[in-house]
Parts: sequence; C-alpha cells; structure tokens
Amino acid sequence: MKILVPVDNSEFALKALDKAIGIVKQEGAELTVMSVALEFQDVEEIPISYAEKFKDQARRAVNKASEVAEKAGLRPETRVEIGASPADNIVKYAEESKTDLIVMGHRGITGLDRFMVGSVAGRVVAHAPCSVLVVR
Repeated sequence: MKILVPVDNSEFALKALDKAIGIVKQEGAELTVMSVALEFQDVEEIPISYAEKFKDQARRAVNKASEVAEKAGLRPETRVEIGASPADNIVKYAEESKTDLIVMGHRGITGLDRFMVGSVAGRVVAHAPCSVLVVR
C-alpha cells in the first residue's frame, strides 16, 4: 500500500501526517511526503525572490514532515514540486505513483483557499485516482 501526504507546514497538515503515520504502521505501507511550491505562470509582476521563497517553504515543509515520520521510525520518500495548482500536482503524482490513499488536512497554511475556486482538498477529493482521507 502506498500513502501520500501533501504538507505545507500547517497544523492541519501535521494532523494528517500523524494520522498517516498510524495507518502506515498498521498496514506496513510506504509513505511519501510531498509539498508543492506555488508558481504564478501568468503573473509577470511576481518577483523571482517570491518564487524562491515558495520553493524554500515547500522544502521546509517536507523536511519537517520527514523528521516527524523518522522520529516515528519511518523512512518516507520526499517530493518537492512546483505548480500553479497544488491539487493538480498531487493528483498527477498519485496517478503516476499508483498511490492507494492520500491523507491530507482540510485547510492549508494560508487563507488563499478562500479566494480560489474550491479548496486544494476539495479538488483532490474530486479528481484523485484513489481514496482520500481528509483530516480535520
């Protein structure tokens, strides 16, 4: 069994990670921790420094989650991706890796989801090729 946990350094992502760690231990599953740095392709006014900050935040989120998993005795695979839609990256990776379960928080680190059409979790639930456990 393969379990994917998208993370963003939010308390919701850490709750999802804790839930996933329990499932991984119970099922003897493989764990992948993933974060997606936002990329604003059509916005020319975004300075390059912001893009680097987003990548750095994604790397920190994955590193923190990996440390939590390692303290629990696991060795997760880690991924940092860049994309305009984190949900699209998550769904695409789940398809390519034949993920069996995505475990994710119901909200992210910022309030940006309120301004986008639907939340990342909602879009992942709607389009994922596997089951999705949304943790509150």
